[in-house]
Amino acid sequence: MARIDEKLYAAAVAVPFVLEDDFHDRAVAEHSISAAEDDRNIVNLSKLNDRLGIKFLYTVVRDHNGAYRLTSSSALKEELEHDDKVRYYTAYPDVSVTLKQSFEESHINFSRRDEPYHALYVPVFSDRWGTYRSIFIPIRTPSGHTYVVGADLDISYVTAQLRSNTLKTILSFVIFTLAVLPIIYAYIQALKQKNREYQRVHQLYLDQSKRSITDPLTQLYNRFKLDDELETAFSLYQSHNRTFALIMTDLDYFKAINDRYGHQVGDSVLQSIAALLKESSRSADVVGRWGGEEFMIICRDADSYGAFHFAEKLRTEIASYARTHDYPLTASFGVAEPQKKQSLSQLLQCVDEALYAAKRAGRNQTVKATDDLRATPLFDTDE
Repeated sequence: MARIDEKLYAAAVAVPFVLEDDFHDRAVAEHSISAAEDDRNIVNLSKLNDRLGIKFLYTVVRDHNGAYRLTSSSALKEELEHDDKVRYYTAYPDVSVTLKQSFEESHINFSRRDEPYHALYVPVFSDRWGTYRSIFIPIRTPSGHTYVVGADLDISYVTAQLRSNTLKTILSFVIFTLAVLPIIYAYIQALKQKNREYQRVHQLYLDQSKRSITDPLTQLYNRFKLDDELETAFSLYQSHNRTFALIMTDLDYFKAINDRYGHQVGDSVLQSIAALLKESSRSADVVGRWGGEEFMIICRDADSYGAFHFAEKLRTEIASYARTHDYPLTASFGVAEPQKKQSLSQLLQCVDEALYAAKRAGRNQTVKATDDLRATPLFDTDE
């Protein structure tokens, strides 16, 4: 594995010297770099890529909206032949957590040949182009612009190399210790134990990853994951005009349930409402707990009109649930969709204002931000 990482490192540190010295001082907007220069970078990085035996070489910046964009990238042979190259300033919404952390790395240094680069490794990462072992090197130019160099090796290559190295090691060991069967047996048992340890550590990693994005009470996505999904949806809306809508809901007078029935009953109600929201949503929707008794649904490929009708359906289902459990429970909903020249924080403010307009209008209602915060007529809930 050390040799594989050395190969990734050597490839990544070569990338800045293939690009123009001031490239990332100029790569600050969509049209800052000419198509001709972009073509040269693609060709040069692809040549370097082939010479070093790497899958992909690329650089990434974070624009003023916080979205991640590829500023240069190598291309596979078939991509070059079919002109299916990744162009300059292409949105990269599914970046890994480690790449995002690279922009916060405290050891970002200048691109000088006599300074070591501080790299961050990702053992296994998947995106739209495949699954890789990757390295990220954060770099700050002499003018102060920050970017990240990435180098990927296809995981199948890594696996083949590890398998090849393992087989060579085992074969040498067997030849050398052919007469010492107990040692061979002990070695095999050690390999099995290592594999068990790997499986255990891998499972712990998967469990920890799930816990890091899951609300422990409701088992919905937590605020951290919702923020990440919001950034991705908003970036796709800006770069590819992919629509989405937000639904924010808050349970009305939920404190009264806690006060009257106790917090255990209140927690049970939150779990039931969370299950109701999840079961009623589409598989493409992202459902999470925003905080307290507030929930958010990110409705992908939907506008505020479709989301409004969906919110109304949820509102009546919650009222029906309350009637069967004798709880004085209803929910208020706010709905919004992104508008041109609107930031993500402004969109969140719109859906929040729509929710509180529903509260002010008497609760148990749905308000769409584009309706000038006029509440819908109150539905009969037999309260």
